[in-house]
Amino acid sequence: MPRLTKDALLEASDLVQEEIELPTIGGSVLVQGLGAKFSNEAQSQALKMTTVGGAQTATVDTAKLEAIQVLNGLVDPGLDTLEEAEAFMSRCGPAARDLIGKIDELSGLDKEAIAKAQAKFPGGEEAEAGGAETGGEVPGAGTGDGGPAVPARTGA
Repeated sequence: MPRLTKDALLEASDLVQEEIELPTIGGSVLVQGLGAKFSNEAQSQALKMTTVGGAQTATVDTAKLEAIQVLNGLVDPGLDTLEEAEAFMSRCGPAARDLIGKIDELSGLDKEAIAKAQAKFPGGEEAEAGGAETGGEVPGAGTGDGGPAVPARTGA
């Protein structure tokens, strides 16, 4: 295989589009994988910082993350706003799971590997319980598990 040039790298794209069936809502859609830069930005946008008992904790708002994935991974028909993606996500279960699963697959994300890593390196008891202010529930939990708790230094 030949070595790539800088120009070839800057012009390259390995993002794939695929038509998928959503049988529970009776049709198909065209989706695409998300680039690495976008995936990182989506995770940053879905990050919530909370302070519980003097310790600052970062958690991922899974509902928001998945809505951002749908907004940017759904090609045809496309959605125009995050609110539209959230509206779709609030009314659909299996179709949303199928859509997000395909976007993850096309993006090269392995959420199973991420979950295994999170199990090896848990966030801490307070973070896993969701903190006292939420009664142990993660606010905004989407079709996922509410996301991991990620310990962070205060002021980080």
